[in-house]
Amino acid sequence: MTVEDIRAQFPYLANGMTYLNHAATGPWSRRVEEAVQRHAEGRTRGAVEIFSDTVGIIKEARGMAAAMIGAEESRLAFVLNTSEGLNILAQGLPWKSGDRVLLVDREFPSNVYPFLNLERLGVAIDWVPQVDGRVDINDVERAMTPRTRLVAVSWVQFLSGFRIDLRALREICDRHDALLSVDAIQGIGAVRMNLRETPVDFLSAGVQKWQLGPQGVGIVFVSERAQERIAQAHCGWISVQNAWDFFDYRLDLQPDARRYENGTFNSIGITGYHGALRLFEEIGHDRVAALVRENNTHTLRRARELGFDVITPEEEDARAGIVTFRHPRAEEVQQHLHAQRMIVSARVGHVRISPHCYNTPEEIDAVLTEAAAFLQR
Repeated sequence: MTVEDIRAQFPYLANGMTYLNHAATGPWSRRVEEAVQRHAEGRTRGAVEIFSDTVGIIKEARGMAAAMIGAEESRLAFVLNTSEGLNILAQGLPWKSGDRVLLVDREFPSNVYPFLNLERLGVAIDWVPQVDGRVDINDVERAMTPRTRLVAVSWVQFLSGFRIDLRALREICDRHDALLSVDAIQGIGAVRMNLRETPVDFLSAGVQKWQLGPQGVGIVFVSERAQERIAQAHCGWISVQNAWDFFDYRLDLQPDARRYENGTFNSIGITGYHGALRLFEEIGHDRVAALVRENNTHTLRRARELGFDVITPEEEDARAGIVTFRHPRAEEVQQHLHAQRMIVSARVGHVRISPHCYNTPEEIDAVLTEAAAFLQR
C-alpha cells in the first residue's frame, strides 16, 4: 500500500485536520469502523446471539496480535487496559515482606500504581531516575538488590519518547533472577517487536494508541516462567478448561494465558481491534514501522532546525514514534495548534508530537512551522 492508500483508510482526514497525537489515542480507520458496524448490525438487526461468530473473531485477533509482537498465541490474553494487565502480575506474585520492585521515576502512572499498591504487603519500591528523559541501563544495574523480585519499566517513555534497550535489561534481570515486566503501550504499533528474540516475562498494552484500536481493550503477554510464579488473584467462568460444563465446579485453570480472561469479553472492542490488526497486516508490520521511523526522524530534525529544545534522543534505536520539546508555554502552543485543527499534546511543560505511518512530512512541517511562528509573535 502507498501512503496515499493508507491515508484513504482514515476518514477524518477529509475534514482538514492534522492529527499528530497517536501517543494519546489513535483515530479509527475504515477497517475498525466496518468491523464495529458489522458487529452492531448483527446485534441489532441480525441474529442478535452472534456469540459463536464473535468467538472466532476473538481467536483470530489473538493470533494476529501475537504475530504483531512475535509471541505464541497461547501466551496472549485480552484485558481492558494496561493497568488491568499489570495488576494480574502485581497481585499474583507471592510477595514476602522485604521483597523489592524496581521502577523508573517520571513514568506514566499506569506502570507505577499497581506496584506502589504492594507497599501494604511490605514490598519496598526502589526508583531509577530518568536523566534528560533517558533511563541509564547502568543505573538499573546499580539499583538491583538481592531482594529485587521484579523490574517494571515502560518500553517507550510517554513524555520523552526514549526507548529502553530491552535486551540489555533482560540480561540484568537474568543475572539477578528478577522478572521483567514491560508496559508497551507507547511502542507496539510504532516499533516492531519480537518477543522470541527479546523475551520479557510480562507485557501489558492497551491498543488505543499506536495500534489504532478501540479504547477498553488491552493485551497481555505472560511467559511460562511468569505464569508459574503467579498465584491467580481473580478467576471467572472462562478461566477454567471446562467452562461450558456449568455445574462441574473444578478450578482447573486454562493451561495458558487464557486463564487470566475471567468473563464476558469486550466483544465490540475486540472486534474493532480485529479490524485495526487487519489494516496493519495489509500494510505490513515492517512497512508501518519504517514509515513511523521516517516520520519520527523528520520531526526530530525539523524541530531542532527550528530551535526547539528537543528532549527525545537523537539515536534511532533509542526512540520510537514520539518527539517532545520543552517549552514554558507548552499549553498555549497546544491550544493554538488545536485552534488551527492541528492536534498535538501538552504534557507538564512539554509539547509532544507523535505522527503515525500515514502522516506526511508536509503535515509535520506545517505543524512545527505554525508552532514556531506562534511563539515568535
